[in-house]
Amino acid sequence: MKKPSVKTKKGRPAGADTENVRALLLDAARKQFSVREFKGVSIKTIAEAAGVNGAMVHYYFGDKRGLYLTMVEQIFAPMIENLTLLEDSHYHSIEGFIKSYMALLAENPWWPNFVIREVLFGEEEFRLLIISRIRDHLAPGLLKLIQQEREDGHFRDDLEPRFALLSLMSMTIFPFLARPLLESALEIRVNEGAVDALSEHTCKLFLSGVIANDSKTPIMTVKE
Repeated sequence: MKKPSVKTKKGRPAGADTENVRALLLDAARKQFSVREFKGVSIKTIAEAAGVNGAMVHYYFGDKRGLYLTMVEQIFAPMIENLTLLEDSHYHSIEGFIKSYMALLAENPWWPNFVIREVLFGEEEFRLLIISRIRDHLAPGLLKLIQQEREDGHFRDDLEPRFALLSLMSMTIFPFLARPLLESALEIRVNEGAVDALSEHTCKLFLSGVIANDSKTPIMTVKE
């Protein structure tokens, strides 16, 4: 006689498994959404990659959209937190941001390409979400830091803060966008192990262009 199939209980995981399952789903979602657009990823695919029942997506996030939004917010949170902590540290705030931001990108190398894809080709809701986080949090915070440095006399008084911000973001993000090209053509490794040297170089190059000629603040030296 054929045995009846055993159905997986669609309830809350017990004890410590709760946070573990949630983390597994977010990690699986990052891996899936980094290579496929929203419509191309199913709840079943994410759940199977996480090794859990698909009902867990609904339990923790409501639906696939909720999981996606949580994933995006989770990435932006440390960037916004870093800016908040750096706002009162004056000159070293820019250097601190460059190092922390590039370290974060090295840990999440898929993120820059994901953002570009979603902003240019993604669904309207998600495109606007990402733009709003940059417009309302990252851009104003960094612009404030650059303006403060200019007012304090550390940065050149003819510096256009918005253009300086554009250059700063370009210098920090481009290596991760062009990672395959840099690693194959220039033999520059863009990963967690090499990011310290790269961020030191980026700090020196950026600060060399914006520091006021009569500023008493020294340009940082790249460590050998």
